[in-house]
Amino acid sequence: MAEFTAVLAKSGLSGDLFRQRVKEKRVEFEANEFKGYEAKEEEGFGVRLIDENGRTAFGTSNCLEELREICDHTAHMASHGHEAGFHIPSYHFSLDWEDFVDPRVTCMEEEEMVQVGDFLVKRIRDDFPGTLVSVTVTTTLEERELANHRGEELNFRRSAFGIDVSVNRTSERDILEVSAERHWGKRTVDIEELIQEIFLKLEHSQKIMRPQPGKYPVLFTPAGLTVLLIPLLFGLNGKNVVYRRSPLAEKLRGTLFSPLFNLKEIPQEKWVPAACPFDDEGIPTSQERSVIQDGKLEGYFLDLWSAARLGTSPSANGYRASFRSTPEPASAPLVVKNGLRDRETLVEEMEEGLIVDSVLGLGQSNIAAGVFSCNVQLGFWVKDGSIQGRVKDVMISGNAYQALREIREISRDNRWVWGKMLLPYMVVEPVSISS
Repeated sequence: MAEFTAVLAKSGLSGDLFRQRVKEKRVEFEANEFKGYEAKEEEGFGVRLIDENGRTAFGTSNCLEELREICDHTAHMASHGHEAGFHIPSYHFSLDWEDFVDPRVTCMEEEEMVQVGDFLVKRIRDDFPGTLVSVTVTTTLEERELANHRGEELNFRRSAFGIDVSVNRTSERDILEVSAERHWGKRTVDIEELIQEIFLKLEHSQKIMRPQPGKYPVLFTPAGLTVLLIPLLFGLNGKNVVYRRSPLAEKLRGTLFSPLFNLKEIPQEKWVPAACPFDDEGIPTSQERSVIQDGKLEGYFLDLWSAARLGTSPSANGYRASFRSTPEPASAPLVVKNGLRDRETLVEEMEEGLIVDSVLGLGQSNIAAGVFSCNVQLGFWVKDGSIQGRVKDVMISGNAYQALREIREISRDNRWVWGKMLLPYMVVEPVSISS
């Protein structure tokens, strides 16, 4: 890191260096059988420079010995780059932060990981012997470092433990795919709760229902709620706001959603795998930040570039997919505020409607406009307050922004999805359902 500062001091350029180290171990079971174990470690850095004319360029490498060469090459390319429009910030701030690293995750051996996967396969097949079970168990240790041309440095570390389970049951006329996941910063994942979720989905899938087309209330599970949140996150992305690709552009402080809908960022929530004390541009995060409050739009996800274009301050939302990537606007861990009543009560109050847990083809819809039109991969039909069975060959369609204005109720129950979003069950009415 000191060499980076020395290189830039001679050139008179400003810039930052992002360094990432990732150690990952992975065990996989496929169709009830142990498939393999993989351990990998990757380290690399990305250099972003801004020349005296305000133009920027980016270079990357896996080898720190190439730092001077990469800096020289990137500096040469900067004159042909795009206008930055922003300055590399100073890192002069205090951090009240303790790295979230669980030794039970980082020191977990291959044998123990195999035992977890084997237990899940056997436990599920004991109750549902005709199924094919696939399991992936992962452990990760990640370190992120930043340095700027002023000689200032930042760094933090975090661990993650993940279990992904997929259960397949195939017959002559039907293919059923049920899945569940848990990702957390500590080893304290509740495996029994994960198994019970799988069991409940399989039990409700025994009977196939074919509902009549029409408009019905839809209960989105935490996993299913991403049908509405993925288009919303696209709209909150600062780059999309700048380019007017977002329906939310120029609507800050407007009441655009149901007063029941509240969305917050919680970047420093302990043991969330994506938690961080600063974003990948060196902007300190806050304990929490309101994005949507009682249906009113309070803010966007802004990195340095998009904030400069909008004439405002960055919101600590400049994140990199890896050291090979430049920062892009993205969200920190999110939470949708829960309601007062449990999910069972929400189901019992449905005269007739659909529960959506997962879909296919969401990415083929016009997400930029908030449109969703997709097949229900896993969903259940409710009649007279009880689940009748699994739906097949059913589509849902609508607009995410409109749906978030038509929220009927939100559950008290919630859970983490992908280790990044704490989401409840949500009833939206009406939603178009077709065969």
